Amino acid sequence: MKTRHLFIAAACAAAAVLTGCALRGPYMLGSTLPPHLKTINIATFKNKTEEPTIESRITSAVRREFQRDGQLKIDDNADTADITLEATLLAYDVDPLLYDRNDNKTSRRYKAKISCHLIAKERKTGKVVVVQNVTGETTFPAMGDTVTAKRNALNDVARNLAKEVVDAVVGAW
Repeated sequence: MKTRHLFIAAACAAAAVLTGCALRGPYMLGSTLPPHLKTINIATFKNKTEEPTIESRITSAVRREFQRDGQLKIDDNADTADITLEATLLAYDVDPLLYDRNDNKTSRRYKAKISCHLIAKERKTGKVVVVQNVTGETTFPAMGDTVTAKRNALNDVARNLAKEVVDAVVGAW
């Protein structure tokens, strides 16, 4: 009887995988991109924020996220990449999120938010595939002065924005 239950459980699991329900979760096997799109060139993001040098940190985070995702390889030559990505950082804001119960002028938690405008094109055809604004956010506790807290939160918000950028580009096809 035990063997029969194991056989039925194995058959159900195999049926689930073969019907594709395993591919509808957060993980996917293979790429969702057309087969002719294998590489991406990521230009250094333009910075229209008031935060100096943020563009290099965000560009690096986006490159790492494309590498982690693995569906597109990074090509440093815009003349040979299948897709070109250009982006402009529009704003980096840090706003109070939670105030101290005893002092409504002192924030205990902040929300950092970066907004960015993306343009992704197929290089050979010049076809614009993505024109979109994306946002990355994070929250963080108030520690020391706001400038230090804002600087420390930048890595988290950069990773979050990078995921949004990759999702926007890869999800466009």
